[in-house]
Amino acid sequence: MNHNDHSNLQPLDQGIARAARFPQWLMAVAGGAIVVIAWAWLSVQSAGVMAFSTEELGPGMRILEPALGWIAERAKTSPFFESLLYLCTPQSLSSDLATFATLFSMWLAMSVAMMLPSAAPMLRTYADIAHVARERGETTVSLSVLAGGYIFIWGVFALAIAALQMAIMIGLNAGAAAPLVGWIGGFILLGAGLYQFSALKDACLEKCRNPFNTLFASWRTDRSGVFKLGIEQGVFCIGCCWAIMLVMFVVGTMNLVWMAFFTLFAIVEKSGRGNVTSLVSGCILMFWGGALLVLAALTDLGVTI
Repeated sequence: MNHNDHSNLQPLDQGIARAARFPQWLMAVAGGAIVVIAWAWLSVQSAGVMAFSTEELGPGMRILEPALGWIAERAKTSPFFESLLYLCTPQSLSSDLATFATLFSMWLAMSVAMMLPSAAPMLRTYADIAHVARERGETTVSLSVLAGGYIFIWGVFALAIAALQMAIMIGLNAGAAAPLVGWIGGFILLGAGLYQFSALKDACLEKCRNPFNTLFASWRTDRSGVFKLGIEQGVFCIGCCWAIMLVMFVVGTMNLVWMAFFTLFAIVEKSGRGNVTSLVSGCILMFWGGALLVLAALTDLGVTI
């Protein structure tokens, strides 16, 4: 019997399972409305930075300036949307709590937009196991519960990294979107590059690529158990991708171009085999970080290039 049709699953789960078979298209279709909303929210926040701030959004963003400018201009024709756009710009807010809430919403949207599409192996594997279980007359829990646990733990990560960015903004008196350069940017890139060579990175990547053992060994038929499975897989995903997410500090946290690049990178890395992607990305990040550190040292010495 063909287990790939997932005909025993609920209609919603069938749709998710079909999308999960084609990870290269997941950025556009697999996450459905939630991914679209996340990217739309990030676009509005970037447009807000352009409209109410003089900050640079980072390398590569010039190509999107006409589109973001169009969003900003259209928003200004409505008092409500202009206020919303203003509230999407963290550095325009006078309250630390409001700024933190905006930063959290940004990182949560970024995590969902970038990482949910790369969860294809987990969703596909769960759908396969659930399909067989339903054939045997067993009770199964919706894929949406598993995805909910996965998103929840990324929400916890978003809280932590928003707090880190808040501390950086206060300590350096920096804006929310401006790329970090100099010594801090160099060390972030160098650390992220070194992590790509670590055993922990390899172990987490293997769990992301081959979730069958984890899902099958810990199979649950209750909603709380499946939600915890989603959290567990999300922890592995964070262990695989947290260093790459930190690179957003260097290229600009509102940089949609680099967000899209890292989304595709995560899909390719989790859908592939071997550690070529990790090693190549690690070398690039270490070289990039080293270059920033050299430039920072030369700047401190008064040498101009």
